Amino acid sequence: MGFLTLTNVSKTFGQTVAVHDFNLDVERGEFVSFLGPSGCGKTTTLRMIAGFELPSTGTIVVNGTDITYRPPNRRNVGMVFQSYALFPNMTVAENIGFGLKVARAPKPEIERTVAELLEIVHLPGLGNRYPHQLSGGQQQRVALARALAIRPQVLLLDEPLSALDAKIRVELRAEIRRIQQELGITTVYVTHDQEEALSLSDRIVVMNAGRVEQIGTPFEIYNYPQTSFVASFIGQLNLLPVSVQDPTRGEVLLGRTIVRVAEPLSADLGAEARLAIRPEEIKLAAPGCASEAGNNCLDATVESVTFLGSIVRVRTAMAEGPTLSVDLFNDRQLALPKPGEPVTLTFPPQACRVLA
Repeated sequence: MGFLTLTNVSKTFGQTVAVHDFNLDVERGEFVSFLGPSGCGKTTTLRMIAGFELPSTGTIVVNGTDITYRPPNRRNVGMVFQSYALFPNMTVAENIGFGLKVARAPKPEIERTVAELLEIVHLPGLGNRYPHQLSGGQQQRVALARALAIRPQVLLLDEPLSALDAKIRVELRAEIRRIQQELGITTVYVTHDQEEALSLSDRIVVMNAGRVEQIGTPFEIYNYPQTSFVASFIGQLNLLPVSVQDPTRGEVLLGRTIVRVAEPLSADLGAEARLAIRPEEIKLAAPGCASEAGNNCLDATVESVTFLGSIVRVRTAMAEGPTLSVDLFNDRQLALPKPGEPVTLTFPPQACRVLA
């Protein structure tokens, strides 16, 4: 059993099931992200851990103690909200120390804890300012420090960076990870931003329509998606309709071309499926080139070329088949193909995943 364990947790609002049979073990000190589109149940699950919602079924256990029906103030859980929720009439120091004051901690302890946390969140000397005198990023750091002041067993963050601009988000998520690792605190983070989840997490829980689609490390989620939803939601992806040609040889039919995958298939001959290939795993070659080292080859025509900074995205179309995107790393010496130009797409069998 993990440090934080959710067992068969579900939540129903009237006739609507918001969370279906959620199961998860989070180890002590682990950083786990709930990732999915709006309405998938990730925030509802977080609120059940915090105690703001009670599960319709299931149990929630922290460090061996069942907290399923405990009120929020008896769970020793810290919460950071999307909207900061700072008290405007209190200074930064008063905001951070508020939870300790409510718990009637001695004043010297409160002052010492506040000073330590101001150093940890890189806001020393700002204790006497008010929230309106801070930037959005600074306010979010104060909200994080306030949640940490009570020394929670579990830290919960509900899309804490969504209101900030892109550059500040990147900087602050690195700070959140640094602080989490420095303190060794068990953390659950809710986001719809896949880049945040991939860069921050030890593990990711991908959710869709109230259900868990897949749980794994960022590497596993990106490279080995188990469902079509996970494959298409995480990163850019070519998701192509195919039919199984030879399951034992790992061959599928894409348009009129046979494509080989790395492993035998469990599907029956002729079964409809989807072939998943990441754009960065496809290479462009001259038309009609021979396959190298057993790679797959597809003849296509360039439809468009889009410059995206670090990569160049080339969209191609097969003569009798779907369109595919190819991502090329930007290089000053890169010779870009032109729309209408014939090309051959090559990719190894290991780059392909066949999904039901």
